[in-house]
Amino acid sequence: MGMFGIGAMMATRVGSAVFEDHISMEVWPGSWTDTFVFPIRHDAALPPWDYAEVVKTTIPVLKKLRKGVASLWVPVMAPGKWYFEEVKYALRNPTIPVAVTNGKERLPRTIDFSVIPGIREVVSPPGLPADELPTSNLNERTIRCLLALARLTVAYTNEIARYCLINEAYCLESLRELESLRYIEHCDDPLIDFHLVTARQKSSMGSVKDKDIRPYWRIRRPGVSAALRRWGVPAGVPFDFRLERNKLLDSPHRRRSRQWPTWVKKALPHANIYAGWSEVGIPGARANPDSLAWGDINGVETLFWMEVESGKSSRQLILDKTITRWRKAIIYANYVGVHLVFVFLGMPWVRNAARLVFMDVPKSCAVVVADWSKENFGQLPYPKWGEVVFE
Repeated sequence: MGMFGIGAMMATRVGSAVFEDHISMEVWPGSWTDTFVFPIRHDAALPPWDYAEVVKTTIPVLKKLRKGVASLWVPVMAPGKWYFEEVKYALRNPTIPVAVTNGKERLPRTIDFSVIPGIREVVSPPGLPADELPTSNLNERTIRCLLALARLTVAYTNEIARYCLINEAYCLESLRELESLRYIEHCDDPLIDFHLVTARQKSSMGSVKDKDIRPYWRIRRPGVSAALRRWGVPAGVPFDFRLERNKLLDSPHRRRSRQWPTWVKKALPHANIYAGWSEVGIPGARANPDSLAWGDINGVETLFWMEVESGKSSRQLILDKTITRWRKAIIYANYVGVHLVFVFLGMPWVRNAARLVFMDVPKSCAVVVADWSKENFGQLPYPKWGEVVFE
């Protein structure tokens, strides 16, 4: 296969969609593709299914402005296979030819595309030169903090740091930089959940005691715009897939979910945690884990699926919900071919209520039932495959 257009990467624009590069590959003599390059990364605050939705936002632009011939190459920059395979599955039925590859060490082959890509008889020209991204001068850590807050909307410093798997002091340094750019704001008011309540609830909100107010961070409109451009969403295209699926009010439940990636990393130092996301939605599985971390443990690619129960439901309802979540987790992990560590966090009586759920544990799964209190942060019993371990 011949190729034209790969050298130094040069961002190119088609309408409002920006791509990292454009290549024209000679699939057979005198037949050239018109292929745009859109790499995605696992550490950009989005789970694979939501990042696939970012890719989909660029397709209508290519269909309209590069009629009949445009194709898309999506190299997935991630360790392991799970993230790549989930992106590939989510993009299985695109309306233009799309090739999803594990990394970009090699060019895509014709068979990598969903259908044979459109061709021209001459080398296809790129789009227009793209303007520099507004976040181009920020370091990777600061970009990760911006993207995390674009997903969370409002959050405490330690939620952002633990979500991003970075040191809290360094996180605060990055947040201060983002504040100076007016991408985010530091708030000292009782309105952390103001974006989640109805107009009637807002009008009836009473006063809050000073002792109940904790400073937090809120993303501003320019910050959302900068994050969307960083992900690659075309300007003017709404993108609600960036948000957590369950819109929880500020609570221990929400904080545990957001802190989970660092919790499991600290509790299991022999595990390598690649990334994690709170309140995710897994398409097809009809599953919404409170939090999902992904990595490997003893060299085995593993999902660390966490459910937290606050104890505000009846014993029977807790039992029923946990059975459903546990079964969905097993089915999903088995389907995608990864190991599963299923962690159930709760107060003592809640943990006792859930004991009957975990009777038959598959050999590729482990169950951990542990205390949800903030004093227990970063602590878990050692998981054992095929067994349930109680704290």
